[in-house]
Amino acid sequence: MRKPTRPREVGRGERVLPGVWRLRLPLDLPGVPHVNAWALKAGSGIVLVDTGMHDRGTMAHLEQALDRTGHRVSDIQLIVVTHAHIDHCGQAPPLAKRAGCEVWMHPRWALHAHEDLDESIDIALLSGVPEGPLRQWADARRGMGTGQAGELYSDKDLVPGVTFETDAGVWQVVETPGHAPSHVCLHQPEQRVLLTGDHLLGRVSQYFDVGYTPDPVGEFLESLTVVEGLDARLALAGHARPFTDIQAHIDANRVEVESKLQATRAALADGPRSAYEVARVVYGETFNADMASWLITLTRAWLVHLARLGEILNDGGDPVEHWRLAS
Repeated sequence: MRKPTRPREVGRGERVLPGVWRLRLPLDLPGVPHVNAWALKAGSGIVLVDTGMHDRGTMAHLEQALDRTGHRVSDIQLIVVTHAHIDHCGQAPPLAKRAGCEVWMHPRWALHAHEDLDESIDIALLSGVPEGPLRQWADARRGMGTGQAGELYSDKDLVPGVTFETDAGVWQVVETPGHAPSHVCLHQPEQRVLLTGDHLLGRVSQYFDVGYTPDPVGEFLESLTVVEGLDARLALAGHARPFTDIQAHIDANRVEVESKLQATRAALADGPRSAYEVARVVYGETFNADMASWLITLTRAWLVHLARLGEILNDGGDPVEHWRLAS
């Protein structure tokens, strides 16, 4: 008998509230099978929040998802981007051109929107990644697309005080850096709805851009407190289904951060280690070739945060940076 095959992933659209549709877009990323864009009815058109990444067939997926909600690209009146990661902004330039609309992003988007592969290799070597596997990873990366269509840009700074109006009400900008320097959430206070981007997800899954701000983990924890004060009742996240237990998600993220910080402290208890060595200890069997880049970046975020707290030190790196407990 033939084994059942998985159904082909396509873009899908579904209504979650009157005038609010979830556009579920497939991704080809390790551990991240989908991303959500959001269509918000605004008079005769829509505001599109996030766009998905750019790859072969991705525009067709977005068009199909829009079609299922009764809309087309020409209906987009404004594109709002929660943060400048390719799965959220990758299709913004061509969509804006086709729709004749503006793109709004937080001004810090320019800090981290353009990946420099050579710089990533230097950071990996500093972190202690073995050169052989690193070169294999780099060669594979060079053979891939960037995920970004055209030159990313923003027509207006998406900062507190900026609002946009939809049939569901007026949405307010809430700065929530940590996951990315440019990250914002979008709050509709009357309906107590929060578009959370990747700040809060349907499950606890964390990532932090490292190297652009002094302490992304600290920023993330502060952003959790900001969101906690909004008293929202429904979260529309950048991945997975909408959820209502927002406080439980906030608490779970705090627990996860503290758990990984404690594991990082324990990994350094026996003496200095590189970020690569710490990551292998902290993440154990989950550390593999597909997830190594993600988990080393996370580990560097834990190390930077502990150094910011004065708990650990590093030796400056020559050629590999090693971290140790401060006392």
